[in-house]
Amino acid sequence: MSSETVQAAADQANREGRLHPSQRTMVLNAGFAMAVVWIILFIAAAVLAPIGIGVSGDELRSLNAVHASIGTPPVSYWSMNWPVYLLTVLFLALAVLPARVIWRRLAEVRSGKLDVVPGWTYDYGHVLKAPSGGQHAMYMYEVTERMTFTYFVVRGKTHRLDHEMKGRVLGGRTNAAILTPRSKILVNVVAA
Repeated sequence: MSSETVQAAADQANREGRLHPSQRTMVLNAGFAMAVVWIILFIAAAVLAPIGIGVSGDELRSLNAVHASIGTPPVSYWSMNWPVYLLTVLFLALAVLPARVIWRRLAEVRSGKLDVVPGWTYDYGHVLKAPSGGQHAMYMYEVTERMTFTYFVVRGKTHRLDHEMKGRVLGGRTNAAILTPRSKILVNVVAA
């Protein structure tokens, strides 16, 4: 299939509030990949912390032998390793944050539902700083920082447009912004 045919099919599916299979990579993007990397790192740290920095059984037996020779009571395994297990619990708690991102993005891809937000798109044109846009629910503007970027704002959330999406968004007309329901990721913009 040609890219125009795929885009036409995606536009039709988006108008009906469905995610087209070719758009899954827009939801499962680099942010999703980074969340996967973070959860792997946190779980690995939680598993390896007791192994790497905890007091082993051999060390504890040696320590208790010293304690017995000087007449002090022996120490328990848990009393020597509680900071390590607290660190393990902290790493597992930190793993919950990227797990929520992963779960939400996978749920959005599985459900395939999208929010269609129609409205008049006001075009501010090229500006020096981002407009407040208080009176417009949907607007776009262009800013030159080191490069020229085009931004599209829907219901107060700003999305930077890539070159392909920029060609589809025209100011001064009614457009329909297609967003994921939970993450509010801009998937497509079609003429309404």
